[in-house]
Amino acid sequence: MQKFVLTTVLIVCALLVSQVTCQEAMLEPPDRPHSFRTPDQLRSYLRALNEYYSIVGRPRFGRSVNKRSLESSLFNTEDLNTGDYPAFEDERDLYI
Repeated sequence: MQKFVLTTVLIVCALLVSQVTCQEAMLEPPDRPHSFRTPDQLRSYLRALNEYYSIVGRPRFGRSVNKRSLESSLFNTEDLNTGDYPAFEDERDLYI
């Protein structure tokens, strides 16, 4: 009985891992036909494309893999050289 439960748990874990790691195939846009022969074919393609963009464009909230904050990565003053921008006298002017 324990072997059956262990096997079942391992299979479920393997399926969950495969779903998480195979997300690239899920995020492919729908195949576009060479030409649209009927309005229904165009309608179904646009519906599939809308579903694709609604999934891809959805904001992702949660823990970040990279521990750096968005603000520190966008406004890293070490990478900026004020000499590259002679119109800006103060470094704070670069963050308009």
